[in-house]
Order: sequence, then C-alpha cells, then structure tokens
Amino acid sequence: MNEQHGLISRQFFRCKPDKPFVRHDLRIWESGFGREPRLKAKDGRLLLGDDLLAEWRSGTERGSARVRAYYDAHPDRESSLTLDTAARNRWGDPLPKIEHRLDPPAMSRRDATHRHLAGIFETLARANNGKILNTSVGDYLDHPAGGCRMGNDPSSSVCDSYGQTHDHENLFVVGAPALPTAGCTNGTLTFVALTLRSAERIASRLRR
Repeated sequence: MNEQHGLISRQFFRCKPDKPFVRHDLRIWESGFGREPRLKAKDGRLLLGDDLLAEWRSGTERGSARVRAYYDAHPDRESSLTLDTAARNRWGDPLPKIEHRLDPPAMSRRDATHRHLAGIFETLARANNGKILNTSVGDYLDHPAGGCRMGNDPSSSVCDSYGQTHDHENLFVVGAPALPTAGCTNGTLTFVALTLRSAERIASRLRR
C-alpha cells in the first residue's frame, strides 16, 4: 500500500458465510533491528570485504516482524458526540466529547475475534519455525466516522444520503460524519465519494 506497510493481506476482508463474523485486515512490518551491516565483529575485529558480507548475511538469516490486525467493531446507537463544557480551547469554546460504545453483537463476539486473530499469528509463526514474543490488544479505535449519521428516518438519523439535514433545508453535512458506521481500514475514498455526491446535489440546488 505504501512504504510503511511491507505486506497487507486482504484475505479476511470478506467473511465466510459458514463462519462467525470477523472482518479484518492483516499488516506485517519486518523489523530491521540487529540486521544492519556492521564494521566490527562481536570480538571487536574490523570487518572488511568478504568478512563484512558474510557477517551481514548471517544477520539476515532470521528476523522479527510486527503483525497487526484491525477488525470491524460496530458502534452502539447510544454512542454520542457532544460538547464538553469542562474542557475548552484557548478561546473558551467547549471541546468535542466523544463517547464511543460498541453494540451488543460486537461485544458478544469480541473474545472470539481475539482468539481468531491469535490463531492467525500462531500460524504465521509456525510457518517459519518462529515464535511469538508478545501480544497485546489495543483499546483505541481508528478511522473514526459518524456523528451525523445518514438515513431516511429523522428520528434515528441527522441527514439523508446526500447529507441534507432533516430539520434544516439549507444545511448539509458532507463526508465522514454522515456514515452510520466505519470499516476496519481507511475510509478516505468513501468519504471523498460521499462529499462529491453531496456537492453535486448542492450545486444542482443553486442552479435553480
């Protein structure tokens, strides 16, 4: 995808119909630690020519990698985006307060999702006679979207699919805020597509 991502697998972007729902990406970064060429051997001897090349090759026979997976976790309808009067910027304006809750189905499958990912990591390690040094589970959420979700029902949504708000005819919400939920990977192109679609609708209204 780019220089920061040595390998991205999209194998799990589609869920198998006969398996529990778990949708995620898989990213692998190869570590360069301990693999740089050295001018001195461990005993302090200066390395030149073939000795230098042999030492460099020996350091690249094995290595370590960081593997990460982002998985889909859908938000609960009680999640909220409000203003925090206790936290203000330098002009005295209240800052956004985000309370993101996962919906009951996402919570119910969370442990199974973690076991699924741990199994993939173990498979990767065994494939090259390696071992897992450590694992961790992040408590943060990436690629945020929503806050002014789109929909047909004004009681459960803020705007329609073009971003036009239900209660203000001349107010549009464009891009990421209109999404009801987000995916496990970057949604930039989706945000751009929605914004262009909204722009076309706004332009058509102005031409009247």
